[in-house]
Amino acid sequence: MFLSKILNAADHPYLFGPGSRKLNNKPMAGLTAKSLKHHTALQPLFIIMTGGIIFVAAYCFRLASKTTDINWSKSKDLGDHMGYYDNRQFKWFNPKGADYSKMSEARPQYRD
Repeated sequence: MFLSKILNAADHPYLFGPGSRKLNNKPMAGLTAKSLKHHTALQPLFIIMTGGIIFVAAYCFRLASKTTDINWSKSKDLGDHMGYYDNRQFKWFNPKGADYSKMSEARPQYRD
């Protein structure tokens, strides 16, 4: 109730009346579908920016779901969590053509 009293107190004609700030603050060009159809130069920019935002969101999701930095399994012992990546390729690309199916056998076992 206290917050609603503060918000309702802002009823000055300078804010909402004729010639007010609210009438001056219209949406920017290209942010509505109607203005985007009118400004054809903004259409490629809108498409490129949308594609970039989708790519960044997909990459952030990949980082959150595939990297070892985030422990989704709620396991306190990191050895159990990292065991998932035994004999698996962690990187996206494999330019050397390394065989990941036998790599974890060559490393030392610290738990034994």
